Amino acid sequence: MFDFIARILGQLLYLIYNTIAFHNYGIALILFTLITKLLLFPLTIKQLKSMQKMQEIQPELQKIQQRYKNDKEKLNQEMMKLYQEKGVNPMGGCLPMLFQLPILFALFYVIRKPLTYMLGWTKEVIGNVIIKIMEIKPEFFPAKEFPFLDGFEAVKNNAVEVAKLFERNPYHEVNIIGAINEIPSLIEEGTEMINLTFLKIFNLGVKPTYQLNLIMEKPGLYIPALIMVILAVVTTYLSSKISMDKTASQNDKNSQANQTNKSMMYFGPVMTLLISFQAPLGLSFYWTISNVFQIVQQIITDKFMQKKKEG
Repeated sequence: MFDFIARILGQLLYLIYNTIAFHNYGIALILFTLITKLLLFPLTIKQLKSMQKMQEIQPELQKIQQRYKNDKEKLNQEMMKLYQEKGVNPMGGCLPMLFQLPILFALFYVIRKPLTYMLGWTKEVIGNVIIKIMEIKPEFFPAKEFPFLDGFEAVKNNAVEVAKLFERNPYHEVNIIGAINEIPSLIEEGTEMINLTFLKIFNLGVKPTYQLNLIMEKPGLYIPALIMVILAVVTTYLSSKISMDKTASQNDKNSQANQTNKSMMYFGPVMTLLISFQAPLGLSFYWTISNVFQIVQQIITDKFMQKKKEG
């Protein structure tokens, strides 16, 4: 399923990259994020309305929880009854996330394999380029990252088998792009290619690392990557905090719901941190931009809904 979605998103991202982003990968990801946010905006409004309704019934909900705290079956029945009476869907706040997760997972595929999903390269084309790289400058595939290179000699005359061999490393396409940008003669003149750099500082194809020896070896590559990862974590925390604070301001701050929300507020940034070190930097960049849009969107819609409520 994610492969199918990744092919659609890859083509959309490349269309943006090749047109309104002026062949700038970073700008393409920003515009891609904006488009997805706009498409999901109706669901976001629905989410906020659902959250607002949940906040309005909190006093009644807490009374039910207190009254039937020793009878879970009756508690659930009364809660469902209250939801039906007030027209509240307790899962309504999850709708945007349910749609965003497939996009996030599919985008992970796209960012990791841009030649396949954005440019539509076949295994044969990729394999032939790898063979040329191995002949000219094999150091683009370091042994510590590609420990299976011993098997290259046995398949080097079969481009498809070479491509399959190198697929054992999920980031091999990023290495290929790096090689082509340094040695343009690896591909035929006029062949479409992608530049993964942004602002001449961030290489959005690099996989971030916390290993000090690698950071010291290539500080210009890995320090900006670490900065972007930190931004992704911080913006995830801020986005969660703004949402949780809004809920907590109208509820009992010591309630079980708010205690759960506090836990989730830290769970998101931790997961962002872990995933960021398992994916090319483009995913952290996308997540940072997405969080910034989410924060701005939250502030604007909150003000609009507050004015509508007061009016």
